[in-house]
Amino acid sequence: MHSLSIYSNAPRRQRIQPRLKLETLVYEGRNALKKAFIGMLLAALVATRLMADDVADEALKYWPQWRGPSWNGVALKADPPVTWSETANLRWKTPIEGSGHGTPIIWGDRIFLQTAIALDRKMPIPDVIPAGTPNIELNPGEAIVSWKPQRFAIVCVERTSGRVLWSRTVHEAMPHQGHHLKGRFASQSAVTDGKHVYAYFGSFGLYCFDFDGQLVWKHDPKPQAKEAGLGEGSSPALFGDTLMIVVDHELQSYVVAFDKRTGKGIWKQDRDEVSNWTTPRIFTHAGRCQVVVNGATVRSYDLATGELLWQCGGQSLSAIPMPAVGHDLVFAASGWRKDTLHAIKLGQRGDLTDSKSVVWSLRRGTPYVPCPMLWGDEIYLLEDRSFFSCLGATDGTRHYFKHRLPGLLNFSASPVGAADRIYLLSEEGKTVVVQRGPQLKVLAINELDERFLASPAIVGDAIYLRGNKHLFCFE
Repeated sequence: MHSLSIYSNAPRRQRIQPRLKLETLVYEGRNALKKAFIGMLLAALVATRLMADDVADEALKYWPQWRGPSWNGVALKADPPVTWSETANLRWKTPIEGSGHGTPIIWGDRIFLQTAIALDRKMPIPDVIPAGTPNIELNPGEAIVSWKPQRFAIVCVERTSGRVLWSRTVHEAMPHQGHHLKGRFASQSAVTDGKHVYAYFGSFGLYCFDFDGQLVWKHDPKPQAKEAGLGEGSSPALFGDTLMIVVDHELQSYVVAFDKRTGKGIWKQDRDEVSNWTTPRIFTHAGRCQVVVNGATVRSYDLATGELLWQCGGQSLSAIPMPAVGHDLVFAASGWRKDTLHAIKLGQRGDLTDSKSVVWSLRRGTPYVPCPMLWGDEIYLLEDRSFFSCLGATDGTRHYFKHRLPGLLNFSASPVGAADRIYLLSEEGKTVVVQRGPQLKVLAINELDERFLASPAIVGDAIYLRGNKHLFCFE
């Protein structure tokens, strides 16, 4: 009471002074807490970035996804052999049960493969595609007309010895559609972040396993309706905590993002596309993460939100190759019924069709199945029937164009490269090794007695080839 009466009788400036001191103390305290919080947040962000950088640096040593550590088929820290045979430079050769055309996915001492194993039992073909769905009638000239029930599995192989460490069945079912004559029921490649492996079997599920073979989560999608029963084959893509899947088919097509930690959906965006077999390509430009997907129209989405950022039409239907990215350009190629390649300048929004954002393009000499390989200042194009080209990436200058490789070879595997060498694995088992650069020089032709449609993987001093019966390691 006494102290209050003193303050109440004081002049106005003196009466408010203690309040000012109190408010100043509160403000300074809050400001200090705010600064401390911001400091902690920045420290956490820096630590997260450093961890992400460490993971990215570690990934460069291995082959963590379809198209390898660089997303372009190049292993920058590897030096595999130039020559091999059924006996020369062979470290090991392991039979793999079932069949599949996915690339070997490698991290540390683990190799992951997806496979489908035919079951000797009778099951009816499920009637799961809505009546009236267009373009799904079988084409006997391109697709199988009969098939057996399948056991879908992921296989883990020890990299140093070739020994199978574990195999996990994820699903058993009678497929509702067949596949292309060259395809399989497990044509997808898995993806790994070094702790978990994510295996996608299309209509038959998306699965997350740890490296010991324990199931972490699974997602059961709706059945796809692919054109003419040609099968499924798009692989997942992973960036940070976001796992991307694209489903282009004869019903409503879409691209969807999952949280890799839980398998829960983050966003889903419908696409105006029919059947494609391409894999999403994730990249960062001007501080924004984008996911670009090939198709009759190439589209790029914001990785965080799914917002459509830009699109560019003019590609062919039935797109298979994953786009390459570099030099502030996206290189999108396709080759069904017409050859197309567009080098699209990044940085613009909206519809870029026939705009100045298309820096250069091709109307011949582009691949139908193999992906373009961007390496330094050159982009390499491998056509399915033995033609190989090297062009300047920034302007399309033709260093050599539609050069016929030795032998009458067919190619489904995409080019891979390391130590300034490019490895071109044919379906017939011959690998043509050429020198990287603007002048074509064949270094070796290596022959194996097996059929190959899966793209190779390169890690360290070794190259890994998946045939229709075995997984090979040469070093």
